[in-house]
Amino acid sequence: MPLSKLQSEILHLLAAHRDPESYVGGSTPLTRIGPRYSGDIDVFHDREERVSRAVEEDTAVLLEHGYVFDWLRREGTFFSILVRRGDETSKLEWVLDSDFRFFPAVQDELFGYMLHPIDLATNKIMAAAGRREPRDIVDLVMIHNEVLPLGAVVWAAVGKSLGFTPEGLINEARRLARYTEADFRRVTSDPPVDPATTMTRFRKALEEAEAFVLRMPTEKIGLLFLKGGKIVQPDPDRLDDYTTHAGQRRGHWPTSSEISAAMFEHYKKKPPSP
Repeated sequence: MPLSKLQSEILHLLAAHRDPESYVGGSTPLTRIGPRYSGDIDVFHDREERVSRAVEEDTAVLLEHGYVFDWLRREGTFFSILVRRGDETSKLEWVLDSDFRFFPAVQDELFGYMLHPIDLATNKIMAAAGRREPRDIVDLVMIHNEVLPLGAVVWAAVGKSLGFTPEGLINEARRLARYTEADFRRVTSDPPVDPATTMTRFRKALEEAEAFVLRMPTEKIGLLFLKGGKIVQPDPDRLDDYTTHAGQRRGHWPTSSEISAAMFEHYKKKPPSP
């Protein structure tokens, strides 16, 4: 688990303050199964009034336990500090996020509550289509291999952002993914990122994703597919074999109690990972 000692301490300390409307998102939960260290901890909120309340409560606890921090940003729905203890530092940010997602926030021993792994994955592909950050490529390769193939991630992600098509999302991610070895050297990872291998795997994942979305019917855009209680990338020729799941405000679990029970059991055995 590539979290710094300081980040682990902060997460444990503030876990009791997290709830289904104030949860850890961003890239930090992805470190549970990925090689990359995240430079910050992002706490997402569904409602504007929850942001400032969480900031007050969390910073009070940090001060009480001897942590030192500097303010980086203080605005209505975006607060950021740099926390220091000894020689270690980490950013801690509180932000307002869209409450439209596929699943509710997931309770977790380390994070308190965290964004569901699938919502972390769909947010990450959207981020990669809107900015040039080599860390996104590292995370997406891990998501493709460990969480859900990028074809299914892209297919679901467009349901959370109107105006995108799956093909368009893939094209934007591909267009922006132009990095040098120096770019990847700035990504802190254990083991270190191999730039050539990472880009080769990313391009192949996008090619596979493109082949998948071109075979899918447009009336199914924005949906996830489940089989045996597990979220999977479906066979486009056998879509009747799967249960579909759409996003909604604050997310929801599948209506089938059997599917929900299977999903809970799956994430109990394998801790939720973004």
